[in-house]
Amino acid sequence: MNYKNKASEEKEMRGFKTFLNEAAEHGWTPIQHAMAIAHDKHARQIRKFSGEKYSMHPKRVRNTVMKFTKNQDIIIAASLHDTVEDTKTSFDEISAVFGTRVANLVKELTSSNKEMNVVGKADYLLQKMMKMSPDALLIKLADRLDNVSDFPQASKKFVDKYTEETRYILNNLKRSLSAEHKAIIKQIWVKVTN
Repeated sequence: MNYKNKASEEKEMRGFKTFLNEAAEHGWTPIQHAMAIAHDKHARQIRKFSGEKYSMHPKRVRNTVMKFTKNQDIIIAASLHDTVEDTKTSFDEISAVFGTRVANLVKELTSSNKEMNVVGKADYLLQKMMKMSPDALLIKLADRLDNVSDFPQASKKFVDKYTEETRYILNNLKRSLSAEHKAIIKQIWVKVTN
């Protein structure tokens, strides 16, 4: 690792630690703390088709997950599900602040562009979802539900491609599914069949 990368990582870590001080100072719950981090980490990002702040996406995913579980680790992971994939956040940072379980859930949800390019996005996501823990799958389905909810703002080309990909994944998701998984899948089907 060169000095520039190390300095950059140390700066990011200090930034992450700043949230620890703010959380203590403001009396935030761990869930509020996670959302503050997600909001900050995604602050400069915009959703592709809606044009809204990207930070609204993890908030909606978290809200969907909260309808199906009160487990704090799962809710925190839902808030942070895109931080490693889309920002300069590391699994170590997440683990240091929220614990190994949250970091492992985020790891399950983080995609590898390299692997995706080898097998194709739909097959990659299907294989990944087939192997996910039930808790990570709950978050991934909430994520997909929010993504298909962006359809009214998206181009027809994107909607057609994403609909085909979603149908392929759901039609081939042959694994044990909980009542919560099935409820979210049902909502996704409504969005992709209208």
